[in-house]
Amino acid sequence: MRTLGRDVLIWLRLAAVSCALLMSLVPSARADEANTIVFVCQHGVVNSQMAAAYFNKAAQERGLPFRAVSRGIDLYRSVPVRVQDGLALDGLEVANPPQQMTMDDAAAAGRVVAFDQVPAEQRGEANVTYWSGIPLGINDYEATRDQIVQRIDALIPTLTAAAQPAEDKAPLQLEIKILLGEVRGRIDHLAVDLKRQRLFVAELGNDSIAIVDLAAHSLFRTIAGMDQPQGVGYEPSSDTLYVANARDGSVRLFEGNDYKAIGRIELGSDADNIRIDTAARRVVVGYGDGGLAVLDPSTRAHVRNMPLRAHPESFQIEPDSGRIFVNLPEVRAVAVVEGASGKLLASWPLDKGGNYAMTVDRSRGRVLLAYRSPAELAGFSMDGKLVAHAETCGDVDDLFVDAKRERVYVSCGAGYVDVFEIDGSAYRRAARLPTATGARTSLFVPEMDRLFVAVRTGPAGPAAIWVFKPMP
Repeated sequence: MRTLGRDVLIWLRLAAVSCALLMSLVPSARADEANTIVFVCQHGVVNSQMAAAYFNKAAQERGLPFRAVSRGIDLYRSVPVRVQDGLALDGLEVANPPQQMTMDDAAAAGRVVAFDQVPAEQRGEANVTYWSGIPLGINDYEATRDQIVQRIDALIPTLTAAAQPAEDKAPLQLEIKILLGEVRGRIDHLAVDLKRQRLFVAELGNDSIAIVDLAAHSLFRTIAGMDQPQGVGYEPSSDTLYVANARDGSVRLFEGNDYKAIGRIELGSDADNIRIDTAARRVVVGYGDGGLAVLDPSTRAHVRNMPLRAHPESFQIEPDSGRIFVNLPEVRAVAVVEGASGKLLASWPLDKGGNYAMTVDRSRGRVLLAYRSPAELAGFSMDGKLVAHAETCGDVDDLFVDAKRERVYVSCGAGYVDVFEIDGSAYRRAARLPTATGARTSLFVPEMDRLFVAVRTGPAGPAAIWVFKPMP
């Protein structure tokens, strides 16, 4: 058996050498079409070659009109034998002779995916997706291959959606899936730092906060040691990240650049949703058996409480009046609180249950909420009168108004995002888009014109942020 194994390896290496000689006679692979994906690594002979080869295999098996090529930043001229052997064992060969990455490649390609930082003189104005954290294939070929194939499986659906004819496009186009690494359990709420283009993800079941680099489309880092984090919020004037933890009731503070721990505020129990009130320069946190805690970002202190009848779920601050609308699903009600004093102004009784999600439609002067039992979207006037309702998907946890397109986006744990068109006083469902079971939390960021949906590890794949681009 040993002799046979040596003979096979010798044969593979001879084949690889022959292939390399033949490749030197092949014209350079061009990256001059919108359906060409350019994979880039430091020397253009290891990870980028592996990614291009496995991508082409996947695209061919699925009958997709894409092809991939490999490029290098600081080019080596030959592909290591270890990489050629690994590809050959999987019935593949290198994608193309090693080639230098150029600005023309970046400009003409449909997508540029890089394992290493691409200099400006080689990437130009291209939007580069970075696949960070993948080991070098020459050291552990199998581990690298498995991680690359996993990323390819996440990338292909986004390419397919982008290639659809304009008339066939849904109101939300899946742009990319950003993997979060080894994350177990439920994922809760999201927040964004617009200046740095970073998304914060409360990984409740994993006791961690993921920080996603939205410009690079990759996981930037993870803050471990949380205690069932539920809410997150970024306060720009103090450059501080706030994290609300359910199990110990703490709100933990982190510096907004290097994420060093800089404070901790104890609220007792079940610290949950966080809202940043930039107009009033305060941070508001729902917590416990019934209360909103007001935090001062300049002193990092807990300055007062607003008592409520039950634990608050989603709540929204209406910036024009300063009123706070609070979902209280345990008592089937919406509380209306005066933001300045904390005085209870009104309580709206509801005839349905599970009112967890809420948003405010400022242009129409409405409060929108979503029930879970039964699953329904409901619109109220600012004085609590029901003005519209429509059936929606199950297990809702977040909803948002897209004012630019006059739409409402609803994310559901049943595995869908519902898109509603606002038609006068009515809400008409325009689309129901599949996501994944349990993917009920999301964040729409108008400044970036993107909807981010948190998908937990499950049948749909590893934990990831699915990035949707509204169309048109």
